[in-house]
Amino acid sequence: MNKLIFALAACVLTVCGAAPVKEESMHRKHKGTIVLLPQTSTIVAPDATLRYERVDDSRCPPDVVCITAGKIVYYFTLIFPNGVEPFTLEPAAPVYTSVQQPALFIALANEPPPKLPSNAPPAPPLPLVLNVGQPPQP
Repeated sequence: MNKLIFALAACVLTVCGAAPVKEESMHRKHKGTIVLLPQTSTIVAPDATLRYERVDDSRCPPDVVCITAGKIVYYFTLIFPNGVEPFTLEPAAPVYTSVQQPALFIALANEPPPKLPSNAPPAPPLPLVLNVGQPPQP
């Protein structure tokens, strides 16, 4: 009986006294390509999370004559321990360099989805492909 109590106490002390396990995914940096759906997030630096908020598509449908062409705009938020940094990307401005971390850039990596006809039902959210890394060299 004493051996059982001793073994149980040793197990409890070993588990309780062990250092907490660091979650490696919380400290990884994304360099390269990532894919996000609206309302999802990913860690892009040890202290920065990228959240893809939404997409607004006001482009003119192919079966309609419009006065203006409209545009597609993707909304994001970079989340840092000391604040947030909202920004947008669009085909006319496809790259964003972080103000809080100038070495971090986010860029559109794929073409916008095709325009839907005016009588088509809304399309389901499509994944957005982004490049994350160092600013491109001029």
